[in-house]
Amino acid sequence: MMNAPQDLPGRMMALQLREKAALYNSYMPFLEHGGLFVPTDDIFSLGDEVLLALELTDHPGKKFLRTKVAWINPARTSAHRPKGVGLAFGGDEICLQTKILIEGELGSALRSDRVTFTL
Repeated sequence: MMNAPQDLPGRMMALQLREKAALYNSYMPFLEHGGLFVPTDDIFSLGDEVLLALELTDHPGKKFLRTKVAWINPARTSAHRPKGVGLAFGGDEICLQTKILIEGELGSALRSDRVTFTL
C-alpha cells in the first residue's frame, strides 16, 4: 500500500473555470506568481496552505497547485463580490506554467478596468 506524500497541504479545494469571463473574474494578477479566487463558505485564515485542483476550459486534465490564502471575502459585499478566498500560487514550476497559461488566455483583458471578485 502506498502512503500519501507528507508534504501536501492539509486542505484541498477544486475550481472549474469553463468560461473566459469566469477566469477573468477569478484571476488575481496582482499577486507575485498570480492566483485565483475560489468561492466558498468554508472558513480560512490568511496564510493557510491549500492544494487547488484546477480545471480550465480547452486545457484537459486537472492541475494541482500549491497555494496559500492571500485574500478573504468574508461575505457578499456591496460590490456583489461572493464569499470566498483568494489563493496565491506558489513559485514552483506548475504554478508558474499555470500563470503563463491564464495570462495567455486573458490577453489584453488583463488591462481591463472591469470589477473582479477581488478588486
